[in-house]
Amino acid sequence: MSSTGNFQSRLFPLPRRCVVAPALIAMLLMAVAPATAQRPHGGETGAATAVADKPANAPLSGDEAAERPVTAIPLPERRPAGRKAASSAADASNNQSDRATPAELRDREPAITPEAAVAAAAAIADARICEAELTRRGVTFTVGDSISEGDCGVLRPIELDQLSSGVTIAQPTQLLCRSALALDIWVASSVVPAAQAQFPGDAVTAFRHASTYVCRSRSSGSRISEHARGSAVDVADFGFVSGRRLGVEKQADGSPEQAFQRKIREGACGPFKTVLGPGTDADHATHFHLDIAARRNGATYCK
Repeated sequence: MSSTGNFQSRLFPLPRRCVVAPALIAMLLMAVAPATAQRPHGGETGAATAVADKPANAPLSGDEAAERPVTAIPLPERRPAGRKAASSAADASNNQSDRATPAELRDREPAITPEAAVAAAAAIADARICEAELTRRGVTFTVGDSISEGDCGVLRPIELDQLSSGVTIAQPTQLLCRSALALDIWVASSVVPAAQAQFPGDAVTAFRHASTYVCRSRSSGSRISEHARGSAVDVADFGFVSGRRLGVEKQADGSPEQAFQRKIREGACGPFKTVLGPGTDADHATHFHLDIAARRNGATYCK
């Protein structure tokens, strides 16, 4: 098995007990210093500046904490009136009929529990391993501040500049690292070779997406969207050396465009766990929806 395959087997999926809503993870990171940006020359950004004087609300040292009576530790502030508490991560994943509006999703307050904190710690460690793999592959990217919006959020969102194949992304992205890695693997192993086979001398140089992170429910109204977790990307079209753009849509029977689109669609099923596109339904007639939603026994849904 290739090194890429070995890494994928280690990275996908996390143990079932480690699954936690991204919004919970992101909230735990709000006090963490800005993430390091990965750039072509390995430069770092967002370095913290040392503060000479210890602020009044700074964390206590071990000795100070040991001497402080429990009764002196302040309780968390009460939840503002009208603020709804979100269900636990386990309950949220089992909710099959969440028809909440984006505003309602953002208004929910994640329940931060010791169990969720353990899962968050595992997810953070996994994200850093994934980021190291992106760097090893030659992807240029930036790690943004974690996003926490009620039931929506993205842990250490990845903004991609250029993939390891040299293909660039036309717009900014906010993706989970695992999704960014799946995208890089797919473009390198399927999109680039398929273009070479069907359009000799006219290589793929870029692609445009329709969306990455968006806090919303699915278009069907049932369940929260994978876009609300930074897990999904909607691929709209591809750019080529010649300057032409090829949109994701129904192609003429027997054409090179149809063969190209069929090949890359088949290749997406594996790096991604969900693959939808033209022919699936009206909502996906003009783009590929690709996500890494966890499924039982590692199953895929490619339709």
